[in-house]
Amino acid sequence: MENNFIIENLLQQNEGVRLEFKLQPNIESIAKTITAFINTHGGDLVVGIDDRIKKVIGVENAAQQAKTIQKALIEQITPTAPISVQIVKFRNKELILISVWEGAKKPYQFKGGIFDRIGQSTKTTSVEKLSSLISQRKQSDFHWERMPVLGAEMEDLDMTEIEKTLKLYKNYKTNAVIEDVEDFLIQLGLISDGNITNACMVLFGKNPTRFIPQSRIRLTLYPSKNSGNHFIDDKIFEGNIFKNITAIFNHLDITFGKSYSVRGVLRTDKFNYPVLALREGILNAIVHRDYNSVKGFLQISIFPDRTEISNYGGLPKGITIKDLKIEHSSILRNPDIAQVCFIRQYIEMLGSGTLRMIKDCKQNKFKAPVWVEKDNTTKVAFAGVSHNMKSEGVSKGITEGISKGVIAKVEGVIEGVIEGVTDDVRDKIKKILLVLYRDGGVRTVDIEKKTELPVKSVERYVKQLKDAGLIEYRGATRTGGYYLTKKTENKISKK
Repeated sequence: MENNFIIENLLQQNEGVRLEFKLQPNIESIAKTITAFINTHGGDLVVGIDDRIKKVIGVENAAQQAKTIQKALIEQITPTAPISVQIVKFRNKELILISVWEGAKKPYQFKGGIFDRIGQSTKTTSVEKLSSLISQRKQSDFHWERMPVLGAEMEDLDMTEIEKTLKLYKNYKTNAVIEDVEDFLIQLGLISDGNITNACMVLFGKNPTRFIPQSRIRLTLYPSKNSGNHFIDDKIFEGNIFKNITAIFNHLDITFGKSYSVRGVLRTDKFNYPVLALREGILNAIVHRDYNSVKGFLQISIFPDRTEISNYGGLPKGITIKDLKIEHSSILRNPDIAQVCFIRQYIEMLGSGTLRMIKDCKQNKFKAPVWVEKDNTTKVAFAGVSHNMKSEGVSKGITEGISKGVIAKVEGVIEGVIEGVTDDVRDKIKKILLVLYRDGGVRTVDIEKKTELPVKSVERYVKQLKDAGLIEYRGATRTGGYYLTKKTENKISKK
């Protein structure tokens, strides 16, 4: 898998309360450690590494071993907990990476035994610790997620999304015995004492904002680098988590658009934004936001130079901005919501989502995301991930007096000569060509004023147009200006 960078990160750390290396895939030993992780702070266990010297040995027949381990952990650790088991190829060896969150329904057991983590050791839970785990379990029952939604009935839930989740749950926990949809929700704790919980409504409600108005998500496109009352587009998403995820991601794909290049007869499409990084950022915000406050919000803001995801709720206690840049504890604000999103395969167990965001940005030539925490709000900014203005972004002042036929021919000229650019860049190039069509002999400073494009961008696009043979400079250096070439003029003027 592509998570080999996580192994590199883990190898730089010492075994401790959240990390253990094992040489052999001994299920009994692994299960006790994983149970202890769930009862403590969560953690990662890597099989195939000599823990004495951190030497990578690998696991033979890793695929079958991982399957056997996962089945045993899921079936024998109770109550059911999300457990991620992956095969990671590292230094030409196959390793098994097992990751878990801290559990929300403590105490967890393996074969009747209750274990917890003390330093780098797995111990049978003491009487005092067991009492603490039971106390934590009772406290979790008063968490916002598990509070009842007054007046909500089964008819208020989206059965299609529930059935999708149920199907995936049965694939995950093959020994699950479930009578019907309601029994499934009860087993997940989404129906408690006959009441639909807040978590259930946010996850599966047909119209969740009717009961929980703060669950809506806003996405705004701003025309300038600062937010304000003016915007290009402003959308509110008021569906359940899964409906919102689908709608937002579809909207982003259209907003940012694609660039393409043609080599021979093959066309290659590529999104103009770091897809994995931005989706991970949005999913993190959805799962970890503070739904408890009526002031809660989740705002996605897209500017001409960046994209920001702002989320009500500071980082969980025990996590700092610095921690986000390394493998870290994944402390859950909303464990019931997180568990269902894990079942739906939207998120992984690892406290490494931020690492994947950083890696994806770098791989796609973007700067690493920057996190800021202030006034109980967490914000992550993606520099250079900007909205994509479509062709209608050409200002009326430029197109005034120019027929639609001419505009279409200018688009054809660009399409036939300049390839591999985004729709946004194509729109800016079209602005320049239309200015030169209407007002030949202008200089870059004049083009800047007429198009309202930054001078650096004008200079870059003018060079691109000159290299493509679409425009040329005529006259003396100080008094001359740019014109369409005769060839370009003929293509545009041809009837």
